Amino acid sequence: MITKNELLKKYNISDDEFEVADIKWEELEYIYKDFSEKRSSYEQKLAEFQKEFLMNISENGIHSIRSRVKDAEHLIVKIIRKRQENYKKYRTLDKYNYEKFLTDLIGIRCFILFKADWKKFHAYLEEKIEDNPQYYLDDCLKDFDEDTEHTYMAEMPKVHIRDGDAREIYETVLPPDAIKNKKIYRSVHYIVKYHGVYIEIQVRTLFEEGWGEIDHRIVYPYYQDDMLFQQYTSLLNRLTGLADEMSSFFCEVKRLEEEHLQRVKTEPYGNEPQKIVDEEDEISKACPVEEKEPLLDDNTAAACIQNVLYE
Repeated sequence: MITKNELLKKYNISDDEFEVADIKWEELEYIYKDFSEKRSSYEQKLAEFQKEFLMNISENGIHSIRSRVKDAEHLIVKIIRKRQENYKKYRTLDKYNYEKFLTDLIGIRCFILFKADWKKFHAYLEEKIEDNPQYYLDDCLKDFDEDTEHTYMAEMPKVHIRDGDAREIYETVLPPDAIKNKKIYRSVHYIVKYHGVYIEIQVRTLFEEGWGEIDHRIVYPYYQDDMLFQQYTSLLNRLTGLADEMSSFFCEVKRLEEEHLQRVKTEPYGNEPQKIVDEEDEISKACPVEEKEPLLDDNTAAACIQNVLYE
């Protein structure tokens, strides 16, 4: 493991931030060593889960998947940041119980082409994995289920969206408090308890993944306070939303076109103009347009891009 000073410099953590986290370096060294030794067992759990639940992904709305077991160095950084940002929740995290606090030591990311594909995958998970609110985590230590054979949802599924994004697709399936507005990214999160360990499943479109990878490489979590980076990642995020809206629009147009061609084969001619109007109305309802933001009058590059988007 690298030294404390090397790690703080590498991940842009100040000495003051480390002090606020209030955890001894020796404790972090122990966690690093302990998790490194357990990594192969986590990889085995990941392989077993994928084999049991994610073998026929194309049949369940998923385009492709990526998975990983968390890197031990990134685990140390996450613990520092979690204790710094939410000390009340993580103050009792230590070298003996850290696995009960961190629910993303195993991560699976599922990619979909269209927003509507999420519904199919959600229905699949609900069918295969028990989702009972009585098992949802509130206290990481008290609510930890020691039964290694019990597979279930450990948290309510959460939808992260930006203000202005369409909510209808999620509101028909999940309760209102599962939808989190005012986020800078878009993704649906599930926390599954599987054979004694937590697995985080994220579902997002390919466009959302592209934005997320760029944001993660440049901004998160080490330059979140940089105003210039925030400005540009926000603009890229809007473009991502627009791309997904266009994808959904194309998908709906194709569906309506196929229905139209089928009717043409089976119905007499005579009502074609009215059919076209009706189909345009259906498209408008299915693909709500994101609320426009006011144009900016300054000459910055960010303003120019935003004005092009919202003219």
